[in-house]
Amino acid sequence: MDIKNMLMCPECKCELSSHLCPDCKCILSDNLQCEKCRNIYQFKYGVYNVVSEKLSSNQTILWRITDEMIESEEESYMEKPAWTDDYNAKLSDETKQGQEKQNEFMNQLINSFSGIVCDLATGMGGSLQRLLDSDSKNFDIVCTDIDKRVLAMTRKNKKTDDSRVFYLATDGRYMSVKDNSFDYITSIAAFGNIPESDKVAKELYRILKPSGKLVIEGAYIEKDSKSFELAKSMGLEKGMVEEYLINELENAGFKNVISTVVAKAIWAENSYDRLPVAGDMQYFCVIQAERP
Repeated sequence: MDIKNMLMCPECKCELSSHLCPDCKCILSDNLQCEKCRNIYQFKYGVYNVVSEKLSSNQTILWRITDEMIESEEESYMEKPAWTDDYNAKLSDETKQGQEKQNEFMNQLINSFSGIVCDLATGMGGSLQRLLDSDSKNFDIVCTDIDKRVLAMTRKNKKTDDSRVFYLATDGRYMSVKDNSFDYITSIAAFGNIPESDKVAKELYRILKPSGKLVIEGAYIEKDSKSFELAKSMGLEKGMVEEYLINELENAGFKNVISTVVAKAIWAENSYDRLPVAGDMQYFCVIQAERP
């Protein structure tokens, strides 16, 4: 698969082509250029960065990854971040059990995947690892995230086979992907991290092929909770309440929206997460939807 064939400029929706010298038309780099607006999109560390600074200036990058970290050969940068063990230690047993049930449910669904799969908001690659570990190897994977550096670090740490796995920095609200590109889209908690969930839902509908399927998981909150009030102040509430998210998907055109709550747990105090708020109930849920 040549991922360049499915990419487009997020601003003017036009084709991207090789970055050519304006005089002799020879290829200058692996960067891509929009054929209409002439925006140049960088290819670096194995990641295509097709994010529009104009459209995505209000999206906050939470990761603190530098080029030095990506380029370093130190073991501390090659392995999982040091904070992950501390983070996991703060999770309650009830939460860990809920996450395990959710993972088991997702794994069963992933085993039936084929074609081309988009992993939305890949981050450090939790969902990617499950895709790689799937019994089915009959699909290519396009990892997406708004942060080009977190994708580069994930690519480095996973040491993935690039003949099957590709990395694309793109904004979930303005996906730099052509219509009807994917057979499946999957994600962990993407709607809880990207504002304007209605735009995200419409974009996912657009880039799925007819009969394509969306499979997402998340820990959802209650509407009358402290978590809801905090999420609302951050513009994330529509993606963190099960009922609201189902409505967003249906409004975008998705059909056969099925939500499965596999477990629930009271969220324990954890300094790494602002959401959910400690003491609030969280519902471990997998939502499936289809583009007709």
